[in-house]
Amino acid sequence: MTAEKMETGQSLVLVDKREDVAYLTLNAPPVNIMTAGMMGALQTALEEAGQDPALKAVAISACGKAFSAGADVGEHHPQKAKTMIGSFSRLFQAIDQLELPLVMAVDGAALGAGFELAMMADVLLASQRATFGQPEIRLGFFAPVGVAFLPALVGRAKALEITCSGRTYSAQEMATCGLVSRVVPVEELTSSLEDILGDFRKASPLILRMNVRTLKKVQGMPFEEGRREAERIFLTELMATEEVLEGIASFYEKRRPRWKNR
Repeated sequence: MTAEKMETGQSLVLVDKREDVAYLTLNAPPVNIMTAGMMGALQTALEEAGQDPALKAVAISACGKAFSAGADVGEHHPQKAKTMIGSFSRLFQAIDQLELPLVMAVDGAALGAGFELAMMADVLLASQRATFGQPEIRLGFFAPVGVAFLPALVGRAKALEITCSGRTYSAQEMATCGLVSRVVPVEELTSSLEDILGDFRKASPLILRMNVRTLKKVQGMPFEEGRREAERIFLTELMATEEVLEGIASFYEKRRPRWKNR
């Protein structure tokens, strides 16, 4: 795919599509406050990426000294909160509906809504100086995605500690909890991101989407129910694609697959 660059939301989110990946960059330095405008821009970029059948992954990073210091505190005012939460809800719905691997690279602080965004990554990379936390509890708010989603990632007790204490955690602490996939030196964050994306680039975009869609569908099901549903999709949908025969042929012919995306 040829490089395609565009800007959305008055440059609040930069979009660069290249080599089968949509690179989304939060662009409100220095700390990338997540206003309703930024949330809307990111939502649009994710929805457009999800509609591009040639893409194999989405990567999110940020300009400035922080990944995101959180949502705009002023937009939490009772007279503005409904609008802010509407933008917030649509953004996270777009993430949930995305049928592509979502990789994020966090450098600096990911706090409040910035942390809630980061915890939605399928693969979360963090620099050694990255920090995470839900400090909004100290201002009289709680984190909707944090209380709804974090327990499944780190356990109920740790999620309660994170969302109730308001304290800031290091990248290594979040890696120990299982939230961060890999902690790397600052100068290696970009290359580590490309390593992960390079693995995704080897797969068929059609099968990647089927894999992500199935994983999300069976998540939370009892194992037996989830396994049976995954097997049903494997036999009725996966086996109906041309990718299966191409993958088998490439194996025996000792060559890279030439995916047909159908």
